[in-house]
Amino acid sequence: MSMRQYNTELGLLIDKIVKVYLDDDKFFVGQLKGISEDSNLILINVKNEKKKTFPKILVKSSYYNYVSLEEEPFPMQALADRIAKIFSPGHVDLKEEQNVISILNGKIIVDEEGVRGSGPSADRVRKIFEQFKMDLEGD
Repeated sequence: MSMRQYNTELGLLIDKIVKVYLDDDKFFVGQLKGISEDSNLILINVKNEKKKTFPKILVKSSYYNYVSLEEEPFPMQALADRIAKIFSPGHVDLKEEQNVISILNGKIIVDEEGVRGSGPSADRVRKIFEQFKMDLEGD
């Protein structure tokens, strides 16, 4: 495989969930956000083998052995766009670093697991979330 092919394949992993193996029993799992020309990696929403979490890490290419694709990331931006249709502009804020959606200045929080908050607005967001998850499973 040429270096060009290698870099193309690595580039296809951008925004996907990857596992970066440091050695046989040490690794990071997170969303790949960037790759340098030297194959250094930037990951966000990261967990290591001990389940310790990191908002962002940079992994030097000489420090890892290989990278595997784990799973597709939850399409948080698409969910935020759908939720934004029922709120006034500026009331829905996707916080990429935490992989959450903050609605009404944090009164309602949405992540991959569900919706936190109460009241009629939270109930509407819960219905959108449930429909969104059903639509994803239908794909």
